Amino acid sequence: MKQQIKATMLKRLRWYSALLMALLCAAECAALFFFPLELVTHFALHIILLVSLCSFAFPSRWRFITWALAVAVIIFAILPFSDGTKAESGTKIIAYNMHFENAHKEKEANLLLHSKADMLALLEAGGTQWQEPLHTLRQHYPHTCGHEDDSPFAMQLLSRQPLQACEVGFFDIYPYIRAVTADKRTIFLLHPPPPVSRELAQGRLNYFRDAAAAIANEENAVLVVGDLNNTPYSPTYHRFKRNARVADALPHATPTWKPLLLALDRVLYRQGKVFATPLPWQHSDHRPIWIEWQ
Repeated sequence: MKQQIKATMLKRLRWYSALLMALLCAAECAALFFFPLELVTHFALHIILLVSLCSFAFPSRWRFITWALAVAVIIFAILPFSDGTKAESGTKIIAYNMHFENAHKEKEANLLLHSKADMLALLEAGGTQWQEPLHTLRQHYPHTCGHEDDSPFAMQLLSRQPLQACEVGFFDIYPYIRAVTADKRTIFLLHPPPPVSRELAQGRLNYFRDAAAAIANEENAVLVVGDLNNTPYSPTYHRFKRNARVADALPHATPTWKPLLLALDRVLYRQGKVFATPLPWQHSDHRPIWIEWQ
């Protein structure tokens, strides 16, 4: 009886694992065309690790294939490697989705002030609820531009030093910020909509298409930061990165959004040197990212 139960459990584990792998393969192939499957791709690391844990249910040959695949995905997850070298003479930036309904706005503002960053690239900060903490920040970061809106698409870019340009633009109805520093480098702050419906998923694809074209046309060194509502496991992310001609500065699997620990907040660049690392979670559901840009 025990042997029958064990055999049944192993068989079910094999089937569940095979179904998960088939779902992930289908998602990676169809992500550009079918948004529900595209959502599955963001959990590629989770799925591979889960299947690897269940690999004892497979015959040895398939077990080794599963382990090899897991190793390949884990290596991809920790790329690009960081040498840990900071750009001592570079511009220090904090990029942070502060969460529009954050109940600890003043504490967040104080954290940012104590960071001694040269620039702040803030998402979901704006409108009536954020007037006081933003006023506090602007006393120390007088060179600013932002989208003042009572919605999660509010955004701000604040700088201690003068900027050659700082402007809010829109890809369709969704805002972005483009700023040019005194040494003629360009920074983009992006926040496409989350793909939680067909309409929003298409809006995100359109946002990526237009943003990639704008970024690719920049002749200067470029830094792209923001909550992209996308992860490096999705083909839509790689198409954006390829079309924009930028490279990742953060390891692919750096968890920046809880509770699912997805790598939604990204730092990408073209030319120069960028050091980026996540800071501890504060009162938002996203982690602030520390960036040094040389």
